[in-house]
Amino acid sequence: MPPADAWNTQLEEAGQVVFPPRRGRLYLRLTAFGLLMIASAATNIDHLRTDGISGTLGVLRLTALAAFVYGTGLTIFQLVANKPVVTIDADGVARGRRLPWSGIAQIDEPTGFTGARTIQVRPVDRRTRPLRISLDNVEELDAFAHWLRSVQTRYIS
Repeated sequence: MPPADAWNTQLEEAGQVVFPPRRGRLYLRLTAFGLLMIASAATNIDHLRTDGISGTLGVLRLTALAAFVYGTGLTIFQLVANKPVVTIDADGVARGRRLPWSGIAQIDEPTGFTGARTIQVRPVDRRTRPLRISLDNVEELDAFAHWLRSVQTRYIS
């Protein structure tokens, strides 16, 4: 059964379709960030012991370490909290905050690099930030974007 058919069935039967974080993808990201964080910490310690951390390269090393620590921490939080969750129902699209169907101006095609693709759900009010739905929640982004547009059409008309 194509994913859109399964999503339609779930929407009709349960009244909503919930896309929790894909844990396998988060574990893979945690492994990558964790290894990079350990390697970065080791090189920072090594350079601190030998000649100190100074200059542009030293700042870049510390910045990279901070980024890897942040990525590791964020991924651990997502795994523990099981967030963000994407929910589609009769009221609209939710990912932390809700956009009602009537408040959605456009649902973009997936963009980005392989492995980091996202869909932007753009609100009518340009002062409101778009919702970003990524591979972290939905594996079939192309099918999901098409399905999401069809669901919007169903609830708007």
